[in-house]
Amino acid sequence: MTNIDFFKKQAKLLLKDWQNREQKHFGFNVKELFRLYEVNAHEQPTLMKAQHLLAQALGCKSWAELINDSDESLEYTKNAFIENIKEEKMLDAMWNETFSETEAHSDEFNEEDGYHGIVECLHCGQRFPIDKPNHLPSCDGEDWDLVPIEEL
Repeated sequence: MTNIDFFKKQAKLLLKDWQNREQKHFGFNVKELFRLYEVNAHEQPTLMKAQHLLAQALGCKSWAELINDSDESLEYTKNAFIENIKEEKMLDAMWNETFSETEAHSDEFNEEDGYHGIVECLHCGQRFPIDKPNHLPSCDGEDWDLVPIEEL
């Protein structure tokens, strides 16, 4: 399989997951790609859009730039892509092995409702329940500035 064929296959796997609205075939986290590259997950998926998103995730401006790159560069990018997927799978396995189901989910977190405990804003330093934001008036912090904390 040539390097270009490899990336064509990856774009098709990304498209398949996008169409089925599931993370099953493509190696990278599809939801994370949508968030990083501001893709509307509800827009009609096409192969062209999947190719463009894959190219962006691999550091190129467009699909054409990716597939017209030198063979050496494509080989390097392919190997880095494969290594990244292997690392992600290894970390997932370590996480699942290290934490039992009861340890991984405290009373403050469940997958349906999310986190319910105390958070600290990294921007203004205020602590408050996550469902009752209480930033300082001068704070322009966002949701991603909130960090769960444990009261000692």
